[in-house]
Amino acid sequence: MSGARTSEKANGKMPLGGESGWEDHLDELRRRVIAVLVVFSASALAAFVFSDNLAAFLMSPVSGLGVKLYTFAPAEKFTAYLRLSVWTGVLMSLPFALLQIGAFVWPALIGNERRYAAAALLLIPLLFISGSALTYKFLAPVVLKFFLSFGASDAVQQLWGFSEYLSMLAALMIASGLLLETPLVLLASFALGILTPKRVSRFRPHIIVALFLIAGICTPPDVISQIALGVPLYLLFELTLLIGRLIVPN
Repeated sequence: MSGARTSEKANGKMPLGGESGWEDHLDELRRRVIAVLVVFSASALAAFVFSDNLAAFLMSPVSGLGVKLYTFAPAEKFTAYLRLSVWTGVLMSLPFALLQIGAFVWPALIGNERRYAAAALLLIPLLFISGSALTYKFLAPVVLKFFLSFGASDAVQQLWGFSEYLSMLAALMIASGLLLETPLVLLASFALGILTPKRVSRFRPHIIVALFLIAGICTPPDVISQIALGVPLYLLFELTLLIGRLIVPN
């Protein structure tokens, strides 16, 4: 029995049956979780050490607008840097966490499942980073200019809080990153046979309306911003359908 189990481990297969088999899987899972926590802690600590540089990078979208950021409590800057470090640690350790998840489930995958899993491990962080970067570079300045011009005609003095600014920018970047993950969900449903490109294409008018509705929620209430986000989302949807037809021809 012991020799068979050793042979299975040598072949990259973990035994699923029996109490000892489950203990082996739990031990492996525990080791991988601990490794992810170590990488997260190291990333968060490094981010806190360089929090001034991170904050300067994140303040770039507002730096050209002539806006000064303020803190309104003695510990506000410290807590803002702490939250920034935690979120940076999460994002920096995400690729490693996905790699650990993939390595854990890899022995149970067969055939096309392994190709899909490998593609997902590459595309998930790539799409998230792309969505966040596009928001940082293009969408965030438009949103900030809108809020700055919104109160320019009255006598209300605008004082922008440092912590609130970082929270708003982080929310925009995370939302955009998650939004770009939706094609992967759609492609996964095609690969698993839950949906087909032909069935989804029947709802194209409803999906277009939904995409521009999402664009309207994520941007200031002006047509240019909504089109600037809605059109790329629609093109991404059509590209997902095209790839889906290659995966599922019927």
